[in-house]
Amino acid sequence: MSEQTTRSRNEHLKIQELVANVRAGKIRVPEFQRAFRWDAEDVLALFDSILQGYPFGSLLLWKRSAPHAQVRIGALRVDAPATPDALWVVDGQQRITSLVNAVDPEASAADERFQIVYSLDQHRFISAHNQKAALGIPLPALFDLSRAFAWLQENPDAAEHAAEIQRVTALLRDVEVSASVIEQADEHVLREVFDRINSAGKRLRGSEIFDAIHSATDSESEKPVSIAAIADRLDQATDFGRLDEEIVYQAILVRRHPDITRDAHNEFSSDRSANTPFPAESQADAYEGTELALESVIRFLKDRAGIPHVTFVPFRFHLLVLTRFFSLYSAPSSRNLELLGRWFWRSTAAAPVLGYTGSTGNIRTLAALVEPGDESGSVQRLLDATHPTVPVPTPRLDRFRTNHSSGKVVLAALWARGPANPVTGQPLSHSDLAAYLLGETSAAPVALEIFPRRLLGEHASSAANRAIAVIDRDDFAGNLRGVPLDSLLLDEDMVAMFGNGDYSSFLERRMNRLARYLRDFLDERTGVGFEVTPPLSEFDFDEDEDEDNDDDSSSVASASSQEVQ
Repeated sequence: MSEQTTRSRNEHLKIQELVANVRAGKIRVPEFQRAFRWDAEDVLALFDSILQGYPFGSLLLWKRSAPHAQVRIGALRVDAPATPDALWVVDGQQRITSLVNAVDPEASAADERFQIVYSLDQHRFISAHNQKAALGIPLPALFDLSRAFAWLQENPDAAEHAAEIQRVTALLRDVEVSASVIEQADEHVLREVFDRINSAGKRLRGSEIFDAIHSATDSESEKPVSIAAIADRLDQATDFGRLDEEIVYQAILVRRHPDITRDAHNEFSSDRSANTPFPAESQADAYEGTELALESVIRFLKDRAGIPHVTFVPFRFHLLVLTRFFSLYSAPSSRNLELLGRWFWRSTAAAPVLGYTGSTGNIRTLAALVEPGDESGSVQRLLDATHPTVPVPTPRLDRFRTNHSSGKVVLAALWARGPANPVTGQPLSHSDLAAYLLGETSAAPVALEIFPRRLLGEHASSAANRAIAVIDRDDFAGNLRGVPLDSLLLDEDMVAMFGNGDYSSFLERRMNRLARYLRDFLDERTGVGFEVTPPLSEFDFDEDEDEDNDDDSSSVASASSQEVQ
């Protein structure tokens, strides 16, 4: 604990003071998970509370230095100079953003959420879109007396309301926002404040706290440095779906150390950084490195492992262990990528046998196998942990669930067939899936139930009743003729059974075919019958070559002995 005394003072800031501080670049709002998410009704409710004299919350600000940055707060963009005493918003971001944008003519014109008028007939604030025939003065004009007089000149019919306009203008100009300002450089204290603030209500997630402390402090470029920004950019760049921000946060941690449960509030201190593979990196470097690694992970999953979308990923540890690997080895050998693909599928299909549940303990154990300066050894250790000489089990097909790892094995296997869209006859693309799964946390919307569950009784959960599709059941059923049935793991007999409503025969025939296909799929993906030796470059076959490349002959023998039986 720091011996420095924490200083906290209470202030009362008027709206115009908040506006002035934002315009001067003194107020900084970290771009993190709780970026501005209020809608027009929330903003309207805030100003209604002010009008009614109701309490509307307080602010918590952290006073510390800030670099030159291009700052965005709502619709306001500010070229903010470096300052030694910026006020970083810890709590109250939604209120500050709403207050300063709604009273600003340019900001409110740019974003309809901030477009509020005061109804002179109803004596209340209303949305500009609901104004209709009511006589209303825009909030930016109402907030500034000179603009209010100019508006009255342009709207002479409102002259009788001049006194009311003056009253509300004075109210808005006089209202004060309570703020607690922390003057303490020790981030332990800020974490303590976070915890106490959120103990009574909804607590901040780890990613929110981490971003509030660490993001948006290095802004040499205009590229946002935040967890939310990383998730957004990866989603836009890859058609893989948006990663949960908690995953991105944990990815930042795991690339630096396998234990993601550690207290991360002083993550970039010199002492902590000295014990990572990246001792000299700044927090901005760590964010950027994580983004690059996650993009490599996504490319690997799509191109090598055959996982088309984040909702198909079996376990969280896959994303995190791979992030650590690609952070340490940005250009791994083709052989190691092949073996890493086998590890992915072995660790998925054999998860129940291996005791993998996706726990933080699993993540810590597996991530620790990926060590700096040992690319091939890292891959071999991951593979060894899956007992590579033992074939993986075939998942049960009578209890299909899209949110279970076994269900995701089935879905990935069906995706590997290159399923066609019966309406177009063309194979589905990654973009087709991404569009259909927009905002979804499960692959359920694309796991079409061929027969309605109500008809199947005890077979309602059968994987044989599923097909990957981005259309509804009627469109799927009405367009099966003429499409490549094999891509959907169907045949003419199944189509005939389907048309006759013979679901019992259909499910039996498709179950048998699906079981055979899954066995072949998993054997191929896990490399049954093939060696798991490292790249040949790891071995020295000529004793006269450079001694730096020499390997002990026992290493070759040991690696060769790992051939899958």
